[in-house]
Amino acid sequence: MTSLTLPICVSNSSTPNVLQLTGQEYLSTLQTPKNLKELKTIHAQLIKTSLIKNHLLLGKLLCCCSMSNSMAYAQKVFDEIPRPNVFFCNVMIKGYSESGSIRQAMNLYSQMRFLCLTPDAFTFPAVLKCCSDMLTLKEGRGLHGLVVKLSYCSDVIVQTALIDMYSGFGCLTDARDVFDRVLERDCVCWNTMITVYSRWGDSINAQKLFDRMPDKNTSSWNTLMDMYCKAGDMSTAYRLFEQMPKKDIISWNAIISGYTRLGDSENARKLFNEMPKRNVVSWNVMITCYVHNRRFAGALQLFREMQFSDVKPNEVTMVSALPACGHLGALDLGQWIHMYIDKNRIKMDVYVSTALIDMYGKCGSLDDAWHVFDSMANKDAFSCSTMIEIMAMHGKANEAMAIFSYMKESGMKPNDVTFVGLLSACSHAGLVDEGRQFFEMMSRDYGLVPKIEHYGCVVDLLGRAGLLDEAYRLIETMPIEPHSVIWGALLSACRIHGNVELAEIAVSRLLELEPNACGNYVLLSNIYSKANRWEDAARVRKMMKEKGVLKKPGCSSIEVNNEVYEFIAGDYMHPRCGEIYQMLDQVERRLRDQGYVPDTSSALHDVDIERKEQALGYHSEKLAVAFGLISKEQGAPIRITKNLRVCSDCHAFLKMVSQFYGREIIVRDCNRFHHFNDGLCSCSEYW
Repeated sequence: MTSLTLPICVSNSSTPNVLQLTGQEYLSTLQTPKNLKELKTIHAQLIKTSLIKNHLLLGKLLCCCSMSNSMAYAQKVFDEIPRPNVFFCNVMIKGYSESGSIRQAMNLYSQMRFLCLTPDAFTFPAVLKCCSDMLTLKEGRGLHGLVVKLSYCSDVIVQTALIDMYSGFGCLTDARDVFDRVLERDCVCWNTMITVYSRWGDSINAQKLFDRMPDKNTSSWNTLMDMYCKAGDMSTAYRLFEQMPKKDIISWNAIISGYTRLGDSENARKLFNEMPKRNVVSWNVMITCYVHNRRFAGALQLFREMQFSDVKPNEVTMVSALPACGHLGALDLGQWIHMYIDKNRIKMDVYVSTALIDMYGKCGSLDDAWHVFDSMANKDAFSCSTMIEIMAMHGKANEAMAIFSYMKESGMKPNDVTFVGLLSACSHAGLVDEGRQFFEMMSRDYGLVPKIEHYGCVVDLLGRAGLLDEAYRLIETMPIEPHSVIWGALLSACRIHGNVELAEIAVSRLLELEPNACGNYVLLSNIYSKANRWEDAARVRKMMKEKGVLKKPGCSSIEVNNEVYEFIAGDYMHPRCGEIYQMLDQVERRLRDQGYVPDTSSALHDVDIERKEQALGYHSEKLAVAFGLISKEQGAPIRITKNLRVCSDCHAFLKMVSQFYGREIIVRDCNRFHHFNDGLCSCSEYW
C-alpha cells in the first residue's frame, strides 16, 4: 500500500507538473480532520480532477471521514467504489471500530469474507478489537484459527490483538499461551500482557512478567504502577513511581489519581505541586479529588488557579468544578463558569448540561436549572433524573412527575436514580399514595429491584406523614438489611411526631451501626427534651461526652461578590461581625414589634426562657441573613446553605424577614430547599 504513487502527467515542458502538486496538496490536506462540508468539497474536486482513481488518495479521504466522525459519508464514498479491495475494507473496518460502531465493523468484515477477500495483518487487529464486544468466544477462536491458517503467527501486532481479545473473554490462560508463542515481542506486546493480568487483578503474574521484561519503557512502568494504584496499594505504587528512570506526565497523573481514589487529598496535592509540567488531566484529577473529599472551596480555588496557567479547561473540568459550586451554593461563580463555557465554546454535551442543571438546582436557582434542561437538544434518562431530583429538593412534586411522564412519552427507560427522585418528591410533598405507586411501579413495570436508597425514601415518606407504625413494619420486612440511612429516616420522623418509644428503638440500632455519629445522639436528646424528659436528655449528652462524640456545629454559608462566607452559631470571626450583630439586633427588634416570639422549643436545654432565647438569637442562618442584608443590594435574593436542618424558630424568623424586608430568602438545609417570600415558605410547613 505504501508503494502507491500519485498520478503523474507526462509533459515535455520544464514547468512543474500542476496535477502532481495538486495531488500532493490533497494528500497533505487529508491528514487532518475536516467538517462534513469540507469533506464533500474535497470529494467533488477529486472526482473532477480524476484523482479519485488514486487508491492512496481515496483511502486518505475515507480515513479523514473516520477522523471527522463522518462514517455515514465514508460509507457513501465506499459504496461508490466498483471493486473495493482489502485496503479500503480495512480503512472502513478500522473507522467503524474506533468510532464504537462495532456491529457495522463486523458486518463489513462479513461482507469482505463473502467477496472472498483475504484478511491481512491490518484487518485482524481491528476485527479482534471488536470481537469481545460482540462475538462469542467460539467465534473468537475461529478468528484465531484463521490467523494461524494465513500464517500471521509471527506478526507481533496481530498476536497482541489476539492477547487482548482473549482477555476480553477472561481467558487468561489462552492469552498467556499466545504471548508465550510470540518469538519477537515488542514493548506493546509485553505491556498488553501485563495489562491483562492487571485488569483481572492478578498482580503476582503482572509483577513477574514486568520483572522479566528485557526493555522496559515508561509505558511499562506506568502500566504496573496504575495496577497497584487501582488496587489501593499506594505504598507499592509510590515505590515504583520513585524507581521509574523516566517519568512522563501520565506517570504523575496516575499516581495522583491513585491517591485520589483513596481520598488522600494531602498526598495528591503534594505531588500535584511537585509536577514539573501539568496538562488538563492533571488539573481535572486534582479538582475532582477535592470535590470527592468535600473540600469544595479548595476545588474552586484550584479552578481559579487553572485560569492563570497555560492549560485551557475542557468539558471534564467543568463537570468537576460545577459540583463544588452547587455544594457551596456559589451561584455567582457557577454562572461565571456557565458564561465561560459559552464564551470558549466548550462542548455542551449531556454531562456538562446535567452538571449545570445540578449546580443551578443546588444553588437555589430553579429557573436557570429549568432553562438549561429545556434547551438541551438531546435529553436522556441521566439528565431527566437529575431534573427530577432538583424538583424534589425544591418541593415541586407535580413538576417532577411531569418530567417522568415526558420520559415515558419519549421512550426513555427510568433508572434507579429516577425513582429516588420521584419518591423523594412525594416525601417532601406528603403524597403518600403516589409514593406507594411509584415504589410498586419500579419492579412491576420496569424490572428494577428496589435498593436501600428507595426503602429509605419510602420510610421517610411514611414517617413524615405520621405513619410511623407502617414505616417500622416496612423496615422489619425489608429483603435487605437496613442500614443507618433507614433507621435515621425513622428517627427523624420520630422527632417530628414526638414518638419517644420508637425513637429509642431506632437509636439502639443506629448506635450499633454508627457508634460515633453525633447526629443520632443529638436527635434522641432533642426528642427527650421536647418531651420534657430532661434527665434522659442529660443522660444522652453525658453518653456523648464519655464516648468522645462531638456535636457537629451548625454552619451556614452565603455567597457575596463571588466569595463564600461561612458562619457558625455565635460567630465573631467575620471582619464585619460588629455590623452583622448590629443588623441582627435591629431585625429582631423590628420583628418583635410585628409579633415575632422566639420558639424556645428549638432551644433544647433545661434552662430558663431568657437563656433559651439568647441561644436561639445567634443561630448561623440568622447571622448569614443579617450579613446578606448589609452586603447585598436592595431587593437582591439572599441564598443560604446550611449543613443541618433549619430549626422551627429560624424558620419562623426567616419568614418574617422575607415579608418585612421585601427579600426572597432561599435556604438549602440538609433535607430540602425553603423559598421564603412575603412571609410564606415553599415547604408549606411540611419539613
